[in-house]
Amino acid sequence: MGLGDINYEDVVAATEEARRLGRDNFLQVYGFRRAKSYELVLDGLRYDSKAIAGVAHGHATGDFLRAKDFSGGAATVARRLRELGFVVETGETSRNRAALLERLRTLRVSRGPGNPAPSRHQPLSLLWAVARAADEWPRMTPWPEFRDGVGPLLVEFGLPNAKATPEYPFWHLRGSGLWEVQGVPAESGKEMPKKSILDAHHPQAGLTEEATDLLRDPVIRLDAIATICDTYLEDVDRRALFERIGLGGYTTASGLLRPSEDASSSAGMDEYERSIGPASRRDTVRSVIVRDEALARKVKELERDRCQICDTALRYLNRPYSEAAHIRGLGGPHHGPDELQNLLCLCANCHVLFDGLEIYVDPDGLVRETRGNREPRPLRRNPRHPIDDAHIGYHRNLCTVNVYRNAIN
Repeated sequence: MGLGDINYEDVVAATEEARRLGRDNFLQVYGFRRAKSYELVLDGLRYDSKAIAGVAHGHATGDFLRAKDFSGGAATVARRLRELGFVVETGETSRNRAALLERLRTLRVSRGPGNPAPSRHQPLSLLWAVARAADEWPRMTPWPEFRDGVGPLLVEFGLPNAKATPEYPFWHLRGSGLWEVQGVPAESGKEMPKKSILDAHHPQAGLTEEATDLLRDPVIRLDAIATICDTYLEDVDRRALFERIGLGGYTTASGLLRPSEDASSSAGMDEYERSIGPASRRDTVRSVIVRDEALARKVKELERDRCQICDTALRYLNRPYSEAAHIRGLGGPHHGPDELQNLLCLCANCHVLFDGLEIYVDPDGLVRETRGNREPRPLRRNPRHPIDDAHIGYHRNLCTVNVYRNAIN
């Protein structure tokens, strides 16, 4: 049994026990020491992440893990807790996050003659690297793979008439403090090596370990994507770019990918290209997220099956009908928690608009259109149905990322 057995409610149960016993007593009872690096942050309180994981495992399986039973750190405890939607920080996390975003805003990008716009070579390369980090690809990328992956992006989304020269960001991103290059011959010195040298020696480049560790947090990762897009890619079609670069999960609030369409069909077509016979079928194997149906029923009951956005009360088959919508999607890359604070009760129409990033909740609690100017309306809130504003903020940030200057409806 491993940390994969832990669920969100198990972690919450462990934090409640830690509050009840007090930090030192909790650690002593379960055989842990104070965290040196990673702390779980929940409702403004900080907990020793490894101890919480060990006790949460006991709530999940009956087997309470001791410190000696498993290793802690970014790749184990912090990773699992973040997958469940929790915030895990080090003492330096907030400061490092701010430094990361500041470095992204102040890249040393060149500007071509006669074109005041900043070059997109470095921003596009960083987005490509962030997409790889989100998919947990190796941190360092060999030059041929970088060249073949980034080169076409520079052609499709770079400035008009700009040359596609992936060797420039491959080397010069080192100046950002977020990037490193390994394997360049020492005789090349400090100057950028010629492309022939890169082709011959296949050096590797990628985000630093510190940057990669920060970008494992879904919230920080979205902040980084938003910073790059808003600073350097204002008039780029974000959705087209995200789909092309491997960030397609950021084009919807759910984050779940649409099933691929199978162009082949066993049904025949008549002369008017209408299908003849029954629709074809195919066998598929899918891995799906298991939602807590009791939570879905609870939010509908609390809101009396009435949409919290438009106040519509639908009926279907002579019964009330509403949908439980996750504010921060459960699927990758968002990894939101399956909890009441992350749920809204919506009608089918508003659910589609919310997941499709067509509407969002502003900091004042008003529901606005992403691209329209219709009169905003307040999100209805029920005191018995708490909503985490951090999830609302994440969804709002996601909507902002998907809107670009030339978007027209």
